[in-house]
Amino acid sequence: MGTEQPFSGRLRLSTTLRAWGHTVGQERVDALRLREARMDVAVAYAPLPWLFLSATLPLQAREVRSVSLARERGWGVGDVEVSAKAFLYQDREFSADHLFSVLAGVKLPTAPRLRAEDGTLLDLDTQLGSGSVDPLAGVAYQHFRGDWSFLVSATGFLPLRGMLGFKAGPSVRTTLAAQYQPAPRWAVRLGLDGRIEAAADIHGEKEENGGGVIGYASPDVLFSPSTDIVVAAGVRVPFFNRLHGRVAPTPIAMMSVAYDL
Repeated sequence: MGTEQPFSGRLRLSTTLRAWGHTVGQERVDALRLREARMDVAVAYAPLPWLFLSATLPLQAREVRSVSLARERGWGVGDVEVSAKAFLYQDREFSADHLFSVLAGVKLPTAPRLRAEDGTLLDLDTQLGSGSVDPLAGVAYQHFRGDWSFLVSATGFLPLRGMLGFKAGPSVRTTLAAQYQPAPRWAVRLGLDGRIEAAADIHGEKEENGGGVIGYASPDVLFSPSTDIVVAAGVRVPFFNRLHGRVAPTPIAMMSVAYDL
């Protein structure tokens, strides 16, 4: 949906590519390495100047490798997310300097359950979805000042229990970002993204690895070859890791394209 306020009737198509991974456990003992490539295909529509509606469909390819070199792979459609953003305050009707918005949505269990050739379910880490209904809600504030814009946001997630008794912990994701746009066609952005989460559990038994706090430094470059197209590329580099147990995340490479009709 972007961060700016839409005009009535705006239709936005976008796609975001991500490549990421992490290693859980102790190397040469019980380490489990996960790698994923993901493409989110999204559509957003503004029926009113203060309301944006959005639906996102993820397409994922995932590989999980254990310390024994046993390997599982899964690919396909992930869990669809639908959401709505309402702009509740702007300091003026045109070219506002201050915007305040709220977000509400839900992630739906649309990903199929992946099975091995013998019909058994693949490991939870290989599955592309959690099998749960996960509500979310958030707030955001944006300020524009000349060539600069600033964003502060926080979004909370409250996952319910899903596949094989798994329940992800409640979490809050935050963003603090500044963007400098010296020319109409390009801009640079630097953000700090954080995640605070409780440990996940399976049938009430908490997982040893996971839960805690992690922070990412998030530089991006944005380019607009025409008025209705924005291309962005960047990376999310973990610089603060206070996740419980042994969780070693990789940087997250990202690229996105948005087209307004």
